[in-house]
Amino acid sequence: MALLDIITAPHPLLEGRAREVRPDEFGEQLAQRVSDMAETMYAAPGVGLAAPQVSDPRQIIVLDPGDNEQRGNRFFGLVNPRIVERSSRTIPWMETCLSVPDFEIELQRHFRVVVEWQAPLDGSMQREAFEEYESVIVQHELDHLDGTVLLDRASRFKRSRYLRRIAKTKKRVLV
Repeated sequence: MALLDIITAPHPLLEGRAREVRPDEFGEQLAQRVSDMAETMYAAPGVGLAAPQVSDPRQIIVLDPGDNEQRGNRFFGLVNPRIVERSSRTIPWMETCLSVPDFEIELQRHFRVVVEWQAPLDGSMQREAFEEYESVIVQHELDHLDGTVLLDRASRFKRSRYLRRIAKTKKRVLV
């Protein structure tokens, strides 16, 4: 297992659309990548992580919405995930992101989503319904696969204020 570096916005790898995992990529190496992403997510600590956040351009996400005592009981490693159903009901949620440190924004998300994906080891199709908090995590991570980070959903003012603050911080570190 290995801890992977999480890249932060703004970064070109976070802006592009992730590519599908090809049939020949399923197997032990892909399962190990999912395991490494999970270890990185837990260490961060976070509840979800998308492959582009660790410089991997493929459609892979990991998530575990459990609290500290329940970690691992509801872990998912999703390859080529797709939302196939969405509820019309939405919920507001304050979201944060490992790739946008020290930033929080309230977003409206679908209360319930049904997702289909492939298992990393053998590519078999999986399907699960996620509600409320779990649904928010899935939608957030799928945004990353489309090249969208929280800053893209913020107002122009909040986004520019955050980017100025990050630029100042980087200048101070370089001096």
